[in-house]
Amino acid sequence: MRLRSRAAILLLVMSLIAVACSSETTDTTASGDEPTATTAVDGSTDETSAPETTAAPSEEPITVRAAVTGGEDTLNPYTYVSGFPGWNLLMLQYDSLMQFDAAGEPQPWLAESVEPNDDLTEWTITLVDGVTFNDGEPLTVDDVEFTFDYFVEKAAGRFARDLRGVESVTTDGDRTITVNLDAPNPAFELVALADIPIIPQHIWSEVDNPEEYQFDSVTNVGSGPFVLVDYVEDQSYRFEANPDYFRGAPTVDELVVVVFADDSGPLAAIRSGEIDVIFERISPEQIELLDAADPIDVVQGPEFTTQMINFDVSKAPFDDVAVRQAISLAVDRQDIVDTVFLGAATVGSPGWVHPDKAVYNPAVAADQDLEAANALLDEAGYTDTDGDGIREFDGAPMSFEMLTNSSDSLRLRISELVSEMLAEVGIQVNVASVETATWEEAVWPGFDIANGRNYQMAAWGWSAPIQANTIRVAELVHGDPSIGFLNLTGFSNPEVDALAAQLLTEADEAAAAQAIGELQVLIADLVPFVLLAYPDGAYAYNSATYDGWEFIAGQGIVSKVSLLDPSARP
Repeated sequence: MRLRSRAAILLLVMSLIAVACSSETTDTTASGDEPTATTAVDGSTDETSAPETTAAPSEEPITVRAAVTGGEDTLNPYTYVSGFPGWNLLMLQYDSLMQFDAAGEPQPWLAESVEPNDDLTEWTITLVDGVTFNDGEPLTVDDVEFTFDYFVEKAAGRFARDLRGVESVTTDGDRTITVNLDAPNPAFELVALADIPIIPQHIWSEVDNPEEYQFDSVTNVGSGPFVLVDYVEDQSYRFEANPDYFRGAPTVDELVVVVFADDSGPLAAIRSGEIDVIFERISPEQIELLDAADPIDVVQGPEFTTQMINFDVSKAPFDDVAVRQAISLAVDRQDIVDTVFLGAATVGSPGWVHPDKAVYNPAVAADQDLEAANALLDEAGYTDTDGDGIREFDGAPMSFEMLTNSSDSLRLRISELVSEMLAEVGIQVNVASVETATWEEAVWPGFDIANGRNYQMAAWGWSAPIQANTIRVAELVHGDPSIGFLNLTGFSNPEVDALAAQLLTEADEAAAAQAIGELQVLIADLVPFVLLAYPDGAYAYNSATYDGWEFIAGQGIVSKVSLLDPSARP
């Protein structure tokens, strides 16, 4: 839809706010979190200034109306709420030193070049020249140094975690920064340089308590392609394009983000034409329905989220690898992909790594084999002595509770299917659908594994960053809580620990690839968890209003990249 006048926009925003406020409230809390060669901007020349900014040709301004479920507060680095879509909306206003391309790989952005030393302990970054914040002040190396120091000192959860291991940040001249680490970090580009928003020193140096500080203006001062100009709490956000953006003016002049209470509101609104895009993943059963409703289109791609089964391996019989192996063999992952996700997912690898990742080990297969599963249990002494169809261990039936969160209907269906599949090998699973807070507290009490576990089996899943950064598998399987701080099953194995620790600091790409390949084999064999599927991301949008959306692997379409001219994208 084309923007005709300022008055028309305001009337539209108010009507959308009314729609959002009238939606029925539903708890939709989500679970889960959060190449080292020299890189430079492709096609760069000896010129070091920012690209000339020119407005995209258009007969009249374009507005895009987007839907989200749940507010994201004032959308600055200390107030945004969720990793998705909160961080994505945050980064419309701010820039990072690197930016993800369509393949999900970080490329220089605010940086003109990023050059690590051979052992990945020193990273030299040269800034693009001529970048300014949206208040007109220049973005300099001093702002980058300040950003790193500020996030560590003020402990912005996600960003402070990104910067673990940073020993010092020094500047050299107007455009060069050197970051020194206390140990090699092969994922520094991914976890820090492409994640952290660079904030202006002249604004934030006066903010001592950022989590409580109230700015005078709704506008956040950043260098990004959009400026937040209006915010109504839990109702709407309005962004205007930054015409002076250093990568070129955005292809959309205004972005209105409307907050709905649950996912039924956006689905109705996009069908009626009240919104133009849904900034949330749509469910599998909606994909064909919406795609058939012109001018609505649906774009799909891998997002690296996971669906899996956890068990407490410190408790019998899950401490027996034969039981865990039998469970993995009994599960038909393809059936889950076809039945629950209607094909809009990738079959889970027993070795954790997504098949689209370069380091995926294809030798690790995900085959259902009921005969082999039954044989394993028989040989391990788990038999059905009373003929009731349920095997026994230590004189008790192999009957277990599987927790799942009631707010996620897909995960509940997965749990029900897994229960049916395990019954085929004499294991009874009773699915318990509970409130999200109850489920999280049982599996991950206080979000700290030092608090132990209080479950037998649980349906679980991790958000995209855990899978997108392959070496983070160490956090899931290492037995030392300081490294394996996402190890929710209590699994521990010395060989796995050694490979996992190597991955975190291995500077040689070939050696790292070999280590992750071997680790996938061990994970598939020792089964610390059962990975079932990697659901695709699917997004619906009105192509008559705007059709420039680009799917970024592991990120989806909610990105500044989607709103820039293709020639300006990484």
